[in-house]
Amino acid sequence: MENKLFQWLRGSKSKTLPQNDQPSDVSPKFEVSLVEGEFEPAESAEVLLSLLNYKVKFHSVRLLNLKEVKNADSENSQKRIDALKAAKQEVTKLVLEARNNGWNLQIDSTIKITPKMPSPQNT
Repeated sequence: MENKLFQWLRGSKSKTLPQNDQPSDVSPKFEVSLVEGEFEPAESAEVLLSLLNYKVKFHSVRLLNLKEVKNADSENSQKRIDALKAAKQEVTKLVLEARNNGWNLQIDSTIKITPKMPSPQNT
């Protein structure tokens, strides 16, 4: 059975999900604990490099799509790709150092989600 959210996302933008009974002046916030725990170096590399590789792929596809649209600003995506690649190098160094010294790595990553109105360049 298909998830109702995916059905809604494919449908009309005029459809809305049921609203919570929160006052309109309070922005609902949500946090997801993405990664939490102590990992051996090989596990650390798998978790962290997989996340970073996925983000590089996401921004690379986005960059290609932006280049298809003339006059599209692709500079932000390219900067993000460069920053993610640099982060991959730093993570790789840290994992190798941990392995060479017999360390485990504690990784804690929480994603904070706050709804907001889109900025003009994202509409």
